[in-house]
Amino acid sequence: MTIQKTTIREQIYTIVRQRILSGELGLGEKINIMALSAELNVSNTPVREALSMLERDGLIKVTPNAGPRVIEYSPELFASVEKAVEALMLGALELNIHTGKKSALCDMLREALTHQLETHKTAPLHEYTRTSMRFDGCFIRCTENDYLLKMYLEVMDIFYLVALYDQSIREEERLIIIEEHRKILRAIEDDRYEEARHLIMKHYGRMNGDSVPEGKQTR
Repeated sequence: MTIQKTTIREQIYTIVRQRILSGELGLGEKINIMALSAELNVSNTPVREALSMLERDGLIKVTPNAGPRVIEYSPELFASVEKAVEALMLGALELNIHTGKKSALCDMLREALTHQLETHKTAPLHEYTRTSMRFDGCFIRCTENDYLLKMYLEVMDIFYLVALYDQSIREEERLIIIEEHRKILRAIEDDRYEEARHLIMKHYGRMNGDSVPEGKQTR
């Protein structure tokens, strides 16, 4: 494979990032800088620069004397990422409520949930994971707040990777996740915002044992 020798660092960054997100480079897999340089017909320097960008994104980890690797899955990593996304979702919900965007948010959530229901049985795992995450992204996009969106985009790739891995080993949870999304939507539609908050916390608490206080769950 060869690449155009303009903005080489960014092109290498895009290539490696896509390989990580597509699963071509698996979680925990070592990245051989010399082999990548030879494949792309470039020097080691722009490859190292591109990998530094990916490290800042949180997609790879560089360990002294061991070199770069794609991040490894762990329950602790998943729980940490889930809590970050939970905080963004709760903040976005508050912002949407206080700026009168409840109706627009519900429209977006209904559309995302419908698409999730239509694809959960037939879509490949990577496609279904993106579809499931679309529901979460509705909270952020509806705010039309560029700063909040930037924060979400910064964590979204890592969230996708750990969610993809998690759903690959717990595929039976697809229907559970759909039902949780449905309950969150219903609570917001009915102006039961406190319940919606607790449902969101429960939704993002499966990896760290969080639970919704008694009496707050939707039946």
